[in-house]
Amino acid sequence: AGLTGADLANICNEAAIFAGRAGRTAIANEDFDDAFERVVAGLQQRKTMTEKEKRVVAYHEAGHALVSHLVGEPMPVQKVTIVSRGQALGYTLHMPQEDRFLHTKEELVDRMKVLLGGRAAEEIVFGAVTNGAANDLERVTAIARAMVFEYGMGEEVSSRTVRADNYALSEQTKQLRDGEQARLTDEAFSEAVRLVSKHRRSLDAIASALLEKETIDRDELSTILVGVDPE
Repeated sequence: AGLTGADLANICNEAAIFAGRAGRTAIANEDFDDAFERVVAGLQQRKTMTEKEKRVVAYHEAGHALVSHLVGEPMPVQKVTIVSRGQALGYTLHMPQEDRFLHTKEELVDRMKVLLGGRAAEEIVFGAVTNGAANDLERVTAIARAMVFEYGMGEEVSSRTVRADNYALSEQTKQLRDGEQARLTDEAFSEAVRLVSKHRRSLDAIASALLEKETIDRDELSTILVGVDPE
């Protein structure tokens, strides 16, 4: 789900290449897994990180995975890793259960919480934040902006669009619009901090598993989070 036909064809080609490099005459599941990650997340890169950086990345990705579980995201976590791919030092891979084109306000807010879970974990564990959340912040800002500017999902502006290219908007409306966007992102971050703080023990367990294995899949994550119910 979520991929085009061209994406699927590309994954099949990459899987065949992985199998050929390994000297196999048939394509295995692991080849498709490796191909999927390469197509979706980019080339694997072995970047030399310090132990401190590795620990920060582990807690950052653990924060994403934990909050995703707690909000009951309709895109369950497939894999969490601190192995670098593309420009990312680590990543949390979500697998949508189905192709969807409509999303409720609550679902979009939950998505922002998941994206901000990494920064929340950094702040709680280390008392400081890093530039590793730059892409997360861009995506959160884009979601909040669309919710207020285009979808009418703000508290004060809920029955009309207030797009940036509408030059007829008054300064008061622009201030209201920008305040709504800031409120959505700030409240999502506050909730992410609350969730991560409340479940700090689970956060530590996920981060420890990542530091030990570098990559954990959905089944391993479910085992770590046994008894932790979504909120």
